[in-house]
This record gives sequence, structure tokens and C-alpha cells, in this order.
Amino acid sequence: MSNKRKLWQIFGPVICAFILLALLFLIPWHRNVKSDNLLFKASVSQSQNVFKGQEIKQAAFSKQYVPFYGSSELSRMDPMHPSVLAYKYKRQYQPFLLGGPGSQSLTHFFSMQETVAQLSNKKAVFIISPQWFTKQGQNPAAFGMYFSQLQAVNWILNAKDSVATRYAARRLLDMPSGNSSESTKYALMTLASGKKLSDEQVLYLKARRRILTNEDSFFSSMELTDNIPKIQNAAHKLPGTYAYDNLRQIANQQGQSSTSNNSFGISNSFFKKRLNKNELTHLKGSQKNFDYTQSPEYADFELVLNEFAKEHVNVLFVIPPVNEKWAKYTGLSQKMYQTSVSKIKQQLTSQGFDNIADLSRDGGKKFFMEDTIHLGWNGWLAVDQYVRPFMKEPNIPIDYHLNSYYYTKAWGNKTNVKKAKVLSAKQQENNQIKKALADNNFEGSVLVVKKNKTILQYANGWANAEQKVPNRANTSYLIDSVQKPMTGVLLMREVEKGKLSLSDKLSKFYPQVPHADEITLRQLTQMTSGLEVKPKTVLGTSPYKNNQAGIKEDIKNIVFLPKLYNKRTYSPINYTLIAGVLEKVTGRSYEDLFTETFIKKLNLKETAFIWSSPKKLKQIHFASSYQYTPDDKTTLVPVSLNIDELHGEFGTGSVVMTNHDLYKALKAMVDGKLLTKHSRDELFQGSSDTVKGGNYGGGFYNFSTFHSTNGTGYGYTCYARISNDGKTALIVQANHPVKSYYGLRNITNQLMAGLVH
Repeated sequence: MSNKRKLWQIFGPVICAFILLALLFLIPWHRNVKSDNLLFKASVSQSQNVFKGQEIKQAAFSKQYVPFYGSSELSRMDPMHPSVLAYKYKRQYQPFLLGGPGSQSLTHFFSMQETVAQLSNKKAVFIISPQWFTKQGQNPAAFGMYFSQLQAVNWILNAKDSVATRYAARRLLDMPSGNSSESTKYALMTLASGKKLSDEQVLYLKARRRILTNEDSFFSSMELTDNIPKIQNAAHKLPGTYAYDNLRQIANQQGQSSTSNNSFGISNSFFKKRLNKNELTHLKGSQKNFDYTQSPEYADFELVLNEFAKEHVNVLFVIPPVNEKWAKYTGLSQKMYQTSVSKIKQQLTSQGFDNIADLSRDGGKKFFMEDTIHLGWNGWLAVDQYVRPFMKEPNIPIDYHLNSYYYTKAWGNKTNVKKAKVLSAKQQENNQIKKALADNNFEGSVLVVKKNKTILQYANGWANAEQKVPNRANTSYLIDSVQKPMTGVLLMREVEKGKLSLSDKLSKFYPQVPHADEITLRQLTQMTSGLEVKPKTVLGTSPYKNNQAGIKEDIKNIVFLPKLYNKRTYSPINYTLIAGVLEKVTGRSYEDLFTETFIKKLNLKETAFIWSSPKKLKQIHFASSYQYTPDDKTTLVPVSLNIDELHGEFGTGSVVMTNHDLYKALKAMVDGKLLTKHSRDELFQGSSDTVKGGNYGGGFYNFSTFHSTNGTGYGYTCYARISNDGKTALIVQANHPVKSYYGLRNITNQLMAGLVH
């Protein structure tokens, strides 16, 4: 046997194994980790493998899972735990628990680097404990338990030079586990100095990331702690229907039976295992010198806020208390504790993080804490009173305003901090609405009614820029197509009287309309008639003669499109024809019918037709409208209204109203004042041709919990939403250009969905 062959027999298998291993880790490879059972198991496991890895978290955050960041309190899985409540009551979200003993801000910041794309524009809950803010800050050994090189490499490859980047690089270099790899260490040193990585460094780190990613695919789902039985057992103790009073009673019962062997309100098992007589004696007065007001943790926390801001994450921050009886026994200063809380809240609120559940003063409440520092029965139930509505609110991306001052030692050591004001849930909801509108260049008037109470009413911008007259709550605007539901109601009132049927053919009234013998009044209300007008057609006559003369002129320009028949296609001519039908059936003008049914019956004092006298329009504070000049998208000029043209819109967009009057009209349309329930159901019934954003019928887009209608034209924009029972409404009217008509339409739908839950 030749020497070459002998050498091959000795080293060949080793070389082949090395090549195969290299291929295995360098070629992109993913396991199927997306099964629902595995994701649920991972979400409650609090496994270090899951925390360190990325594939399972990415898969979970792409679905209904919401990250709940925290530390050891997350492992206290009593029946009121967030994961138990979400599981029991089949909520649309499921908490993904991230944290354990020793996990703090720096730990969470680097963990987030593996889920940047999945966090973008999403929601999260972050439990921020003042006890993290010690003079040492993050414990290096605890940091190492949750840290992986994959986190570091992901962050390094995406980092751009900034105060935050330089601070994070220096901070990671302080941690033994952070610089245990030479390639990571030198890359961090480069970033800490404000320099760019070399091409060679980037190439090497990308190859290393591939290996680390493959390792994560292999190992992240191994050895997961199975906490599903804990969740299921806890859920069995809860009633079938969520009711706060019932849950509070159960929490009290469980707290009572579980804290019977001590006077601190600490769970029996914790007290028995951790606090024997000798330990109690040793711990008396042991925390009197504790200080959470001066700590590097404040700068680490700013890294977390920076990441949330960069990805526009909507975050609820929970600040827990300590067990009040235990704090007195150990000498922990409540004054010091509240100073640290104020400091945390100032750091949050000054940068736009307004969703805060401050429970820091509740440590003396019965059965609020499970042990010395961790939330228990009533504590978790209190958290749910913030989490539940927060999760129901529409998720509108937030723009934060960060301040690099919070990375400085001056802030970290500051102790004379003013008490930060935390907004109430109502204020937070109102600010969310204002922020969403401001981000879309809104100028006009807003009215929000919730459960028959006005919770927000404000205005901005000019009603008349030349005369410096501001928009106000009682400013009136042209509502455009928001008039269509009112025309639908007028039609349905004649149906109730037996003068009309929704199955009547259009040919009965306007046989000259193409294919009128195939089109019913119901199809007109649903805009499935197939009728359109020729491009550039202006409805009505110029000069204006009368409504019927206008329709006669319109018919010359109406076309029937077979491909649109029985297909929902928005075309105002449908409601112009309905208004004409009303005049023919009643022998009265549309204006008279509208005035009698809405203005007089509902006592609308700030409503008129656009062609009313200047004196009348001034009396109801009618606002001018503005548009950009064609050649300059920054200069606004007043819109000149063509009244003859607006006469042509007599049933579809010719009424001027304030928000208050519009709400009264919409409420009367849905609460039974103007129509029977049967008539409402008939009118607002959507067509079988459903469209994204609700079925259209009777002038409304009809969602499961509310009706939506929109109008735009002549420089005005109107979005009106009303709940099915009429008790909750959102009305937004603008007389200046908005950033995106359709974008703001979707946002107002999201806001309304949050209001009605």
C-alpha cells in the first residue's frame, strides 16, 4: 500500500468530515420551527436557548405573539399571569416571555438585534424594574447567560455611527462574554472609536453570521422547558368568561390560601424555602442603604428606547412595586424608590413614550405581590387592566424624539428629578389620535365621542387664513360624500311609507338611463349598478336650472359597463339618481326633504346647503378650503367654489355641517330615531361583492362594529365613523390638504376600531 493511500486512509475521513461540517454550517439551512405547538412552548419556556437565538423569535413575532420583556417576575405563572389570561380567553395576541433572573436592559437590547424586522411597527410590553438600577448595573455573569455571539454580530453588521452605537460598543466591551471572540472584540473597538468596519471585517463577520445562524437553527429549539402544563393548569382555575370582579375574587382567594405561614404576604413556598428564622434576622434592615437613583442602567435603558424608537414600536411600560411590608422590614427607602421611578418616567415621557402602567405605589395592596419583589395574583390582574386595552388599541406607528443626554453620567447620577406626569388612559388615547392626525398634516376639527360622552374635541389650522380666523370646534365644512348615507336614509323612509321598494327598477323613474330596466334601487344604494359617467363629466347644468334638469343633462353622459354590473364600484351618479327618484316620488325637492328630516327634526343649527346665503354660511362659521398650487407643492391658495357645479352634487356632496351636527345626524340614522331596525339592516346591507374595508351599503362602509363614510372634494376632507349603537363616534373634517387621503382613511378606521372595543 502506497504512503499516499495510507495517509488518505488516516486523514481522509477527517478531511471529509471537516468539509461536510463546513458545508453544513456555511450553507443556509433552516429547520421547520414554525409549528404552532413549538412556538407556544417556546413563548412560555423562558429558555436561554430561545432568548439567545433568533429563528423561533422571528417566527413567533411574525404571527400573533407579542414580546413581553422583563426579568424573573415573568416566571411567576399564577392564574392571572399574562400568558394564562391570553390563553384562557383566546385573545388575539399571545405573550412571548423574554427574560429571567438577571436579565436587564443591556440583555434585552442585544436580544432585540435578532428581531429588528419583526419588531418594526409592532407592539411590545416592557416590565422595567427600579431594582435593575443599582450602582453596578448589569451583572456581567447574568448578562453572559442570555448573550450570544449571533446577537453581537447582527448588531455590528447593522450598526451606523452614532452616540448610541459608540455607547453600546463600549458597554459590550465591558462584558467578558461580549469580547470573548477576537473578531467581535476588534469590530466593537472599531465602532466604539466611531470608525467604519473594513471590507475584510464585514466579509468575515457575514460568514460568521451564517455559521451562527445555522447553529441557531439546529439548537435553539432543544431543551425547551415545558411550561405549557403550568399555563393549562392555571387556566383551569379561571371562569369561562372574562369578568374583572370574578377574577379579583379568585385572586384574593388564592392569595389568601397561599400566604398563610407569614405576615409579609409572601407565598408559603417562597417563605419556607428562602426565609428561615436565621435568614430573616440577617435581612432585617439590610436594604436601608440601597440606592436605585444612580446607575449605569439608565444609559443601558436608553439603548432599549433607541431600538424601540428606531423600529417605531408601540410599547407599554410596566413599573412594578416591591412588597411594602418587606421593604419596611429591610429598611428599603420608599422615598428613594419613588425618586428612581420618577427618573424612569421622565426618561420615558420626555422622549414620547407615554404608555406607562405605574404600579410602584401598590406594593401594600392585598395579594399584589407573590414574594418580596415579584408581582403576584392581584398584581398581574392590575397589569392586565393596562395590557388588555393596550392590545385592543389600533397599532399606529409612533415617531419618538430621543435625547442623547440620557447616555451621559450626568443623567445616570442625577438625583434631583422632578416628578414626571403620567398621562391617564384617556389622555393617552387622545394623544394617540392627535399624533396620528398630525403625522398626516391634518388641519381642521375633530370630535370623538365614546359611550355618549365627548372625550376629545379640538381644532387647528385656519378657517380663513387671509383673515386669520382659526378653525374651531364649531367650524362647519363641506362634508362631500358623507352626505350619501343621509340620502340613503331619505330613500328608506319612503320605503317604510310604502311609496318605494328597494327592488323597484330604475326604469320606473328614469327609463332613459342605459339598462335602467336591469338596475334596482338597492343596486344604486350599494353602487353595484354598473353605471358610470363619461370622463371629465361635470354633473348638473351650468348655469343651474333645477335638480331634474341637472339629472336630464347627466343622463346624456351616463354609460353602463357590463363588467361592473353587480360589482361594487364607487360612482356618485348612483346617489344623484336616488335623490332624483325621491323628488319624483314625493313631489318635493331634495332640499325640502333633507331640511325637514335632518335640520328641523334633529334641530341642527349649524347645517346648511353650500348654496345658502353668505349670511347663513357666516352664521355657521363655514371654513374656506385650501389647496397647493399645481407648480408648487408648498404654497397653499384658497379653493374657488363653483356653486353651479355643486348643485349637480345635490344628493351626494352639497351639505355644510359642523362636527357636532354631523354626529347628531349620524347617531339618529343608526339608533332608531329615523329608521326602524329592519330598515337599517336593509339599507346598510352590503352587496355580495365584498371589498376590503367593509361591505358598502346605504352610503356606509359597514364593518362588524361600526359604520364608516368618507368625503373629499373642493379642498375639503371628511372622515366620519359611528358605532352600530350610535354611542361612539369619530369625526375628522379638514380644509387643508392631508398627506394621504387613503392613508388617513385607514388610520381613522384603526382609531375607531380601538374606540369601540
